[in-house]
Amino acid sequence: MQFPIERHFITARIVSSHGNERKFYIVYLASMAMILSILEYMIPKPLPWLKIGLANAITLYSFGVLRDREVMTMVFVRVTAVALMLGTIISTTFLLSLTSAVSSFLAMWIAIKIFRKVLSVVGISVIGAVASNLSQLIVVNMLFIKSNVSYYIVPILLLTALVGGIITGLFAGFLKNNI
Repeated sequence: MQFPIERHFITARIVSSHGNERKFYIVYLASMAMILSILEYMIPKPLPWLKIGLANAITLYSFGVLRDREVMTMVFVRVTAVALMLGTIISTTFLLSLTSAVSSFLAMWIAIKIFRKVLSVVGISVIGAVASNLSQLIVVNMLFIKSNVSYYIVPILLLTALVGGIITGLFAGFLKNNI
């Protein structure tokens, strides 16, 4: 299916306002993000929460082709569908995934709105990764640890966010140029 496209900050924006085409594109992008999430879930990790966040590359790409509300819908569909497929829908894992995805979306959305002329896709991705990691730490601390001790791992979280954000941003740039 061909979409009428106009050039935009991160990639290209769908110009057509036909509802079914837009819904198809939201589901298409959510499916791509779901595949990346599930593949990343299967990769062995040194720590259970340590992920690159490749699905956020699809979110970054989506900011360029969808309306903001549609990007949020795509993110929610992705997180919920992956949780249903992995059997984590009624678990702490789902709560952490949803918190992470929403905080990352909001951070990247704000970064795009305010800093679009000075930040690259990689910079926006790093901001999203930092927001994701810190929001998960806050939720875990509030629900389980209830101590300031967990905040000693903030430097590790920031380092992993930097590395993961760079990888995800580079992947989003690849998608921008090749989709």
